[in-house]
Amino acid sequence: MSLTALLETPEFLIAAFFGLLLLRLPQMKGGMAGSIPQWIAGPALSALVSLPRGYGAWLQRTQIWAGWRSNTAFGELASIKIYGSIFLLLAGLVLPLWSALLIAALFFFAADAALLWAARRRQKEIRESMPQALDLMVLCVDAGLGLDATLQRIASERSAIAKALNEELLTLGKDVLLGMDRERAYQELYARTGVDELRSLGSSLNQSTKLGLSIARVLRTQSEFLRTKLSQKAEERAAKLPIYMAFPLWFCIMPALMVVLLAPSVIMFLQQLNQTPLAK
Repeated sequence: MSLTALLETPEFLIAAFFGLLLLRLPQMKGGMAGSIPQWIAGPALSALVSLPRGYGAWLQRTQIWAGWRSNTAFGELASIKIYGSIFLLLAGLVLPLWSALLIAALFFFAADAALLWAARRRQKEIRESMPQALDLMVLCVDAGLGLDATLQRIASERSAIAKALNEELLTLGKDVLLGMDRERAYQELYARTGVDELRSLGSSLNQSTKLGLSIARVLRTQSEFLRTKLSQKAEERAAKLPIYMAFPLWFCIMPALMVVLLAPSVIMFLQQLNQTPLAK
């Protein structure tokens, strides 16, 4: 296929780009394996860094929360956003310029939406598995294990705890083992996940260590609090269902129901009206 034919039908180039992107994403998620070369990611990274500082900081924080933390992760994200948007601008060869700009802008911010969705999904996974992890920690502490040994034991548990929480607890245990201060280690745990429940747990464990309180009692209290909070959120979502059902009920179901109920009566009324002779 010649270059002129490719320019006349850019959908082949767009399809090839997205096909290569889908093939690269599983490899890039694994870390260094399959990463984009530095000479390709460098210009895209420089272009993304030149954007407002708050936007770049938000991207890096969200990427960390999503679990995409390799050394080349931010460069890979920048390459996807910048080069993908530039590639989609080629649609301006056959489409109006405004539509090509719109498609490129949508792709640029679609990467942000996908990253935010992955981060929130990971946070939800961690949040929902925390009560089970705290229950296991209570059992380990009651059995005589120390807090560090408990963290290592819980991090190796694969049955009731989500993989994301296992990874974070394992990283926390390594930080403490390497000599990091516990308070800072708990702060780093919250910075890596953005889960408020982990920050509350870290503050409680830090206070219990300083004041000499029972760690088992603190963990048991945190577990009960998290279960209550999760149940309250479920009740809140259930209470919002009637509001969400109002629109489809009134604008989709009720009109069809009114037609089914009233249409025969209206038809019979019109037939009777036509058959009745007019009075002179």
